[in-house]
Amino acid sequence: MKMQIKRLAIGCVVAMVASSLLASPSAAKNPSVAPSVINGQSGHPWNGASVYLEIDTAGNGSVCTGGLWKPQVIVTAAHCVMETVSSPIVATSDVTVWPPGANIEAAGPADVQVTSIVADWNNNENGTERDIAFLTLSAPIGSTPISRLASEREVADLIRSKATLTYIGYGSTVPRNDPIQSFTPIPLWLTQPLTDEFAYDNIESGSFTMLGDGITSTCAGDSGGPLLYEASGEVLLVGPLSGGTGLPCEAEDVTAYDNATTAAAFLNLANQALATVNLPPEALPTPRLALSKPDREYGTKVVKSNINEQGLMTASIRTRLKKGSPIWVEVLTCDDEDCDDWTTISEKKFRVKKKGRVSFTTSVAADQFVYVWDKKNRALVSWLTATD
Repeated sequence: MKMQIKRLAIGCVVAMVASSLLASPSAAKNPSVAPSVINGQSGHPWNGASVYLEIDTAGNGSVCTGGLWKPQVIVTAAHCVMETVSSPIVATSDVTVWPPGANIEAAGPADVQVTSIVADWNNNENGTERDIAFLTLSAPIGSTPISRLASEREVADLIRSKATLTYIGYGSTVPRNDPIQSFTPIPLWLTQPLTDEFAYDNIESGSFTMLGDGITSTCAGDSGGPLLYEASGEVLLVGPLSGGTGLPCEAEDVTAYDNATTAAAFLNLANQALATVNLPPEALPTPRLALSKPDREYGTKVVKSNINEQGLMTASIRTRLKKGSPIWVEVLTCDDEDCDDWTTISEKKFRVKKKGRVSFTTSVAADQFVYVWDKKNRALVSWLTATD
């Protein structure tokens, strides 16, 4: 990441006994402003994905939000259950869980205990790359609208398309430096677009970044809350919120953004949690085949090219060859690093149509080359296949 996380651990609002500026969860009974996370909205149909958490260690209390992935599994931020990256995880008895989507003023904690916590937190000088925890419960606490975790591939696609995510949490309704700290007793929501400015670093590290608008914002108490996306009727859990910076939560007038962790990038932890509550593991996604950018020669133009999950490649190219000229489509693998020797997997002959057009299909696998040759043994265009 090429940014500094200035609002790290935004959910860990430490309620020190000697401090009058940081409200404990029970102090948020009469909000001084209309409920909002900050300037968010209430009543989202996915409220049941959001869970209010209290963590009590050595007399110090903090509040966070979690995402109810399964009726007995909560996903939250690691910094909600660890004081520092080198600290041990808190005891399971130190975490109290409320029912999903509950009004915490009207309802008490859920009648369950946290039975296990697994977490991964790495905060380096370039930003928070890993900040995720999975909590298991002694019994289900209700249904959740979350269908499944968004796969790493899906998250990468969402980042590249700058998709808009929905956040739902129990955080502060006023800026962090407001002397009258106020927290929402009900889950509130806002939307934020993903940015692709840090796409490479984000995708490589299993994280993602959202841009704020300086008007609506997550703030203290929102850490660990679920970031959600709907696709084909499914509500996908992209990951838990970690931290951020900028207005209106912080006084500093800098670019507002939030940072979060891709849940599916940590299937090892997820599967440990699932095993604890006797649920089957999450399967690794099937690798998706992709084509490289075509390497074109002799004025050849690629009209279209694609490959499906079964490895069937279809392409249409325009050449400078005359109608009826033969071309050959060869699929090959390299036998050495420099590809001085290769093995032909398949070869098909096609004829050029009007205006130099050629359309073809061929079967191909990962790490294979597709070459189009003319009768002079010239490579008109080539692709390399890979998985993403």
